[in-house]
Amino acid sequence: MEPEVSESYKKLTHEVALGLSKDNIKEIKFVLRDFKKRALEKVINGTDLIQLLEERDCLSVYQVDKLAHLLRTINRHDLDKKVQMFKDSAISSYLATHDYFGLNSMHVNTNYMETLEYRNICDHLKQDNLVILKGPPGTWKSQHAFKYAHYFSQEQKNDLKSLVWRVDCSTDINIYNSLSHLMNYFKIHCISSENRIEESIEMMIMSTVATLESECYKDSKHLFILLGIICTTLPKEIINTILKHLKPHENILVILTVNESLSEDFENNVIEMHGMTEEEAIAFLDVPDSMAAKNVAKILSFSPAGLVYARTYMHQTKISIEHYLKRFENITSIEDQENSTTKACQLLIDRADEKLKKQKIKLLQYLPYFNTDNIPVFLLKSLLPRNLSDNEKSSLINTFLKILTSYSLIAISGQDDSRVIAAHSYTLMILKSSKTKDERLAHMETLLDYFVSYMDLDARLLEVIHRNVLLVNHAKAFLNNFEDESESQTWDQKARKCYLYAAIGITYRMYGNAELSADVYLSKAKHMIYRAALCGGELPCDRTSECPDTLNDYLSGSKAIQDRAKEIFENLLLKGKELSPNFIECFVENKYRNSRSIELLCKYGNISITDIKNNQLSGHNIDQLRIKNLIMDSKHIAETFWIELLITTLYNASKNTWLMELSKDERNNLRKRISTASTASSICFPVTSDILLEHQLSHGLTKHLEEFMKSFNINKNSKHSSVAQKIQKFCPIFSPVTHRNGILYMLRSICDKQPGLLKSAIDLLSELDSNTDGIGFTEFGVVKRIKDSSLYHYVMIDKLKMECYERLSKSDTLSEEDHLGEAVKIAEQLEKEIDNMESWKALSGIHLKIANVFKLKNTEENIQRAKYHYKKAFDREYESNNTRLTRFHLKAVVRYAECCIQFPMKAELMDVSKLLKGVKHRFRFIHEADSLFEDEISEINKCLGNLEEKADGINMSSNEDQNELRPSKYAQTDDLEDYYAMWLLEKKRDLLIADKERTETELKRISSELESRKNKIAENNLLKEN
Repeated sequence: MEPEVSESYKKLTHEVALGLSKDNIKEIKFVLRDFKKRALEKVINGTDLIQLLEERDCLSVYQVDKLAHLLRTINRHDLDKKVQMFKDSAISSYLATHDYFGLNSMHVNTNYMETLEYRNICDHLKQDNLVILKGPPGTWKSQHAFKYAHYFSQEQKNDLKSLVWRVDCSTDINIYNSLSHLMNYFKIHCISSENRIEESIEMMIMSTVATLESECYKDSKHLFILLGIICTTLPKEIINTILKHLKPHENILVILTVNESLSEDFENNVIEMHGMTEEEAIAFLDVPDSMAAKNVAKILSFSPAGLVYARTYMHQTKISIEHYLKRFENITSIEDQENSTTKACQLLIDRADEKLKKQKIKLLQYLPYFNTDNIPVFLLKSLLPRNLSDNEKSSLINTFLKILTSYSLIAISGQDDSRVIAAHSYTLMILKSSKTKDERLAHMETLLDYFVSYMDLDARLLEVIHRNVLLVNHAKAFLNNFEDESESQTWDQKARKCYLYAAIGITYRMYGNAELSADVYLSKAKHMIYRAALCGGELPCDRTSECPDTLNDYLSGSKAIQDRAKEIFENLLLKGKELSPNFIECFVENKYRNSRSIELLCKYGNISITDIKNNQLSGHNIDQLRIKNLIMDSKHIAETFWIELLITTLYNASKNTWLMELSKDERNNLRKRISTASTASSICFPVTSDILLEHQLSHGLTKHLEEFMKSFNINKNSKHSSVAQKIQKFCPIFSPVTHRNGILYMLRSICDKQPGLLKSAIDLLSELDSNTDGIGFTEFGVVKRIKDSSLYHYVMIDKLKMECYERLSKSDTLSEEDHLGEAVKIAEQLEKEIDNMESWKALSGIHLKIANVFKLKNTEENIQRAKYHYKKAFDREYESNNTRLTRFHLKAVVRYAECCIQFPMKAELMDVSKLLKGVKHRFRFIHEADSLFEDEISEINKCLGNLEEKADGINMSSNEDQNELRPSKYAQTDDLEDYYAMWLLEKKRDLLIADKERTETELKRISSELESRKNKIAENNLLKEN
C-alpha cells in the first residue's frame, strides 16, 4: 500500500474516533453486542473502537463498509459522509494491481497433485533459469507454473526483495498492460518517444532487467510467469525479444507456457507436457478398482484436467467408476467428441449446471466471456435480475459460488463483496463450445447490453472511474469473443459495440499513464463510426496550419473544418434513424447512473429516491421524467445517438493525443513544461494540428446538435405546467464542455503576451453561465444538468477564469493587481468548495490552480495555503489513481519545491526534497534523468544550509537584507497540514455560527476537532522546545 493512501486512511479513522461522543460509543457497543463482553469493556473512546474493528478484520484501508454501517445506525450521517468520501477516493483491493499480477492471482486447484512432470520442471530450473512448457490444453501447464511460483515464494519468504510476477501474453496489449503495472510497482516512469506498443514492451523489459540487476535486487532471485501465449494471435517476435532480455540473467527465473514451438534458440529449454504417468493417474483417481481406474486414465489420455473432472464428478455424485464410464460414453452433446478431456469436462459442467438450474441461477453461461482469472463478485451480482433485493442477490451468489467450488470449476479469494473468482480458461472454453451458436450469440447480446449499461463515458467522478476500471479488462475480453462470433451485426449492435470501445478508451485515458491503451480503443471507436455510419474510412480534413489568431479559430477552425463538421452531422443524423426504438428504450432504462445524476432526476422529476432501484430507471420512472421534459423522445435520442457518440469520442481522443504528446516530452523540456517560475513561453505546450482538428470537429458537431435540438417539440402539458416550464428546451451537455476545452487549448498554446485572447476567453466563460434558465443539458437524451445544478461545471469555468486572470496579471501590467485580485477571489471561493469535490477525479488539478494563485498573492497566510494545496495535489493523485505517476505529480512536486525554496521552512524543505528524489528515481531509466530536478535539489540543500547557519547564530548579518518571508503565526511551526486544517476549521466554524440552519451537532464536532488540532500543535511545539 502506498504511504499516501495509508495516511488518508489514518486521517479518516482519526477524525471518526475524535467525532464519536461517549453516547455514540455506548450505542455502537450495543450494536456490537455479539462481540465478546471482555473486548467491548475495553472500548472507552473512539480510538479503542477503531482498534477493535481493525483487530476483528472489520475495518481496513480496503474495507470500511462495516464502519459506515455502524455510523448510519447511530445516525452519525456526518461521519458516515466522510467514510463514503474516503471510499469513493480510495482504491479498492481489486485495483491494487500488484495483487492481481503477483502471487495472489496464481490459484492452484485444490485437487492438484505434484507429478513427475512438475518435478522435471523443478529439476530443470535448478540447472537453467528458463523453462518453456509446451503442450495441449488440460496438461496443467499453468497449474504447474503456479505451484512452482508458490514453492518459489516460500523458499524466498525471508527475502523481501524477491519478486514473483505474472505476465498475460494473450495479446500485445495485455503484455503492455502487465508490464506497465510492473513499472508502476518498481516506481519507474517510462517515456516512449515513438509511442509504439512493441517498442514500449521492449523498453519496459529492459528497465525491468536493469532494476533486478541493480544493487538493491541483484542478490535476490525473481520469477516471471508468462502465460496465455497463443502463437496465432501474438507475434512470436515479441516473446522472443522478452526471453532474450531475461534469459542471460541467472537471478531471473522464467516459466513460459505455449501450445507450439517458438524460436529454435530456446529448444533446449522446452519440456513437452503430456500428462500424468499411469501410476500417478491411478493413485489420483483413488478408487477401489485399480484396473477400472487405469482404463479411465487411458481413455482420458492421462490428462490431469480430465482426471480432475472425472474424480470430482464421482465424488459429487457418489457413483462408482463403472457407472461413470457408462455416463461418459453416453454424452453426445458436444461437438468435439474425439477429445476425451473435453467430454469429461462437459459431463461435470452439465452436472453443475443442473444444480444451478434448480436454484434458478443463470450465470454460468456468461463466465467464458470474462477475463477468467479475476471475476469480481460485483460483476456477477449486477447480472442478476434488478427486482431482487441485495440480500436475495447475496444469497444466490453464495449458492452459485458454493456449487462451482464443490465441482472444482473455480477458485475464490477475498471475502464478502471483495471476493474475486478465478476459473481455468480451458474449462470455460469447453463450457462455451458446448453451446450452440445461437445460444452463444444470445449470451453475448445480454453481455453487450450489460457492459454498455454499467460502463460510463463520463468518468469524472471517482465512483464511475472505479466501476469502469473494475470492468475494463472484462469488457476487453468480451469484445474479443464478440468479434470472433458475431459476423454480421445490426445497427443496434454496432452502436453498442462502438459505445463500449469508447468507454474502454476513456477509462484508460482517465486512469492515468495508459495513453497507448486509450489510443487503441478510441481509434477503434472513431474508425467504426467512420466505417459503419459514414460508409468509408476516416474522413480527411484540412488541418489548421497556422497558429489561430482569435478564440473562435481555436474553437471552430477553418471554413473547411466547419464544412466537414456539417457534412458529418448530416450523415450521422440519417444513420441514427436506423437505430431501433427498442434499443433506445433499453439503453435509457438499463443505464447504471451515478448518484448525482439520480439525485437530479429525482429532485426535478418529483420522484422519491427510494423508487430508484440499483441506480437504474424503470419504465414508469422514464414515463414520469418524459412528461416533465427530463428525457427526450426516443425518436430524437435515436437521431442524435451517433452524433453524440462521435462528439464524445473525438473530444476524448483529442485530449488523449495531447497526453501522448506530453508523454513523449524528453527530459530537456520536462522541467520547463511544468515550471511556474520560468518565463511565460516555458509553461505552454502547444497543441498540434491533429489534436486541434479533433477538438474543432467535436465543437462543430456540438454546435450543429445544439441548433438541431432547438427544433424539438417540448411537452407543455398544462396539468404539469409548473414542472414542465423548468425545461423549455434541450441542449447537449457537451456544448459548454467543448467551449471550455477550446479555451484550455488556447491557454496551453499561447506563448506570447496576448491579453486580447485572454479577455475574450473570460467574456465567453461568463456567457456560458448566462441565459441558462429553462435549458436541460442532456447526455444521450437524459437531462444531466439544469442551470446551476452542476458544481463541476461551475468549478471548471471558474478554474479557467482564474487561470485567465492569472495570465492577464502577467501580460497586462497596468491592471496587474486588479486581475490578480479577481484570481484570488475565485481561488478563495473554490477553496470553500473543496470538501464537495472529494469524489472528483479532477481534484488534483484544482488544488494546483488554487495554489498557483495564492503563491502570486504572497501574503503570509496565502503562502502557507499555496504550500498546502501543492502537497494535497501530489497526495491526491495517489489516493485516487492507484499509485500511478501522472503529470499532476510532476507539476505538483516542482511547484511545491519552488514555493518552499522561495519561502523556506526546514521541515517543508526536507519533505519536498524527499518527494523530488522519489519522483526522480522513477525516471532513472530515461536518458539524462540524472539531471532531473538537480536545480531544485541543489537550491533546497542551499536553503537548508542557510537555515542551519541562522539557527546557530552564524552569518546573521548576511541574511538581514535577503528578501525572505518573515515567519508568521502560520510559519513558526513545521506542522503545515495542522495549521492549514486549523485555518479551514476556523473559517467553517464562523460560517456555522452565522448559519442558523446548521445543526448544533455539526458545530460541536468542528469545535472538538479544532481543539484537537490546537492541542496537537501545542504538544509538537513543546516537544521542539525540549
